[in-house]
Amino acid sequence: MTFNSLALKIASRCNLNCSYCFMYNLGDTTYKKQPKFMSTEIVDHIIEKTKAYLKKYNKKEFSFIFHGGEPLLAPKQFYIDFIDKVNHIKNELPDVTFHFDVQTNGVLLNTEWINLFKKLNIAPSISVDGTKKAHDMYRVDHKGNGSYDNVFKSVQLLRKEMDYADIACVINTNESPKEIYSSFKKMNVSYVNFLIPDYTHDNFPFDKEKTTMADWLIELFDIWISDPNRFKIPLFFGLLNSLMRISEDAKNESTVLVIETNGEIEAIDSLKACGHGFTKTGLNITTNNLEEIQNTSLGNLYFNDLNSKLCNQCLQCPLKEICKGGRLVHRHNKTNGFNNPSVYCNDLIKLIAHVQKFFISCYPELHEKENIEAINPEEIRNYLSNLSEFEFNPHAEELESFLSKETAAV
Repeated sequence: MTFNSLALKIASRCNLNCSYCFMYNLGDTTYKKQPKFMSTEIVDHIIEKTKAYLKKYNKKEFSFIFHGGEPLLAPKQFYIDFIDKVNHIKNELPDVTFHFDVQTNGVLLNTEWINLFKKLNIAPSISVDGTKKAHDMYRVDHKGNGSYDNVFKSVQLLRKEMDYADIACVINTNESPKEIYSSFKKMNVSYVNFLIPDYTHDNFPFDKEKTTMADWLIELFDIWISDPNRFKIPLFFGLLNSLMRISEDAKNESTVLVIETNGEIEAIDSLKACGHGFTKTGLNITTNNLEEIQNTSLGNLYFNDLNSKLCNQCLQCPLKEICKGGRLVHRHNKTNGFNNPSVYCNDLIKLIAHVQKFFISCYPELHEKENIEAINPEEIRNYLSNLSEFEFNPHAEELESFLSKETAAV
C-alpha cells in the first residue's frame, strides 16, 4: 500500500463560502447528506483501523490531516480526545512517528487555538487566495463580508506564535502573480502551496491550445527565483528536484486517504470534480479496513498505478518522468474516463521547459559535458500531436471504465 496519511473531514460545512471548498465539491453534492461533525464512534474506528494498518504494513510514519469544511468549527475537545487516543495506540507502536496537520480558513484562529496546536503538536496551514481582492471575491461570510483582513491577522499571529506560517492558495489567473507574491511577502509567510484549479476535460474554462496557467506560473517562478529571501513553493521545488533527479521525501496527495464525517472511505477530494458521487466506494471505516480501498477500481488506480497507467500520449511523452501525467483529476472526461492527457498538458510542457532553462543557466558547464539539450515545447507538442490514434495501449480499457456516475447511468 502507498498511502501514509488520513485526511479527516471532521466538519462537512464551512462558515465561509470559499473557492477552495467549492472546487473540491465541484459536481458533487453528497456532502449535504453527511453529518456536520465526525462522531466519537467514527473516531474510535479510525484509530483502531489505523493501528491495524500500521501493524500489518510496518509503517514508521503516519499523518492525520484535519480538514473540512472548516475544522475549527469542531470543539477543541475533539482534538484533545483524538490525539489522546492516538497516544494510547502509540504505546503499542513505539517505532511509529505520528504527525498532525490542520487546514483552516483562518477566520476562527486565535491565541487559544494556537496554544492548543502547540500543546498537541498540530501543524496548522491557512487557506488564503492571494491578494485581498482575490481572497474576498469568494471567501465571504453569510453577510457577504470578505474575510481577508481577519485572515491576515491570523497569519501574522501564527507566524509570531509558531515562527512559521504555511499557506494553501488556489491559483486565480485573473490576478497578477507579482501582486499575489507581494501580498504573501507582506504577510511574512514561510510556505505557499499554490494549487492548480481542479478542472476536467468537461469543464476546463481555458483554451487548451493556449498556456494561460503556464504563463502565470512562469511569471511567478521568475519573481520567486530572483528573490533571495523567497518563501518555499513546493510546486517549484518539486520540478527542480525532478529535473535534478533528486528523490523527494515529501507529502503527496496520492498517498492521502480521506475519511468523511460519516466514516466513508474515499480517495482524495479533488476527484469529486469528476462527477456527483464519483469518489464513493461503498466502504466505511465502521465495517472495512483502510487497505480495502485498493480492492476498488478507483482506489487501486489512484493509490497504486496513478503514474504508470497513462494514455498513449503520456506514455510516449519525453517529459513523462517529470510530469508523470499530471494530476489524475485533470485527465478525466465523462466519455472516456482517465484515458486522456491532462487538461494542463501544454501548460506543463511549457512550465517544465522554462524551469529546465533556468537550471541549465545555473550549471552550463555540467550540461555541456552531459550534452543535455534544452526542452523545446513546440517540438514536443508537434511530436505528441502526430502520434497515431490507433497505437495499442494496454491500459485503455481500464482507464475508460472510469466514467462519471451520471454518464454511466444514461
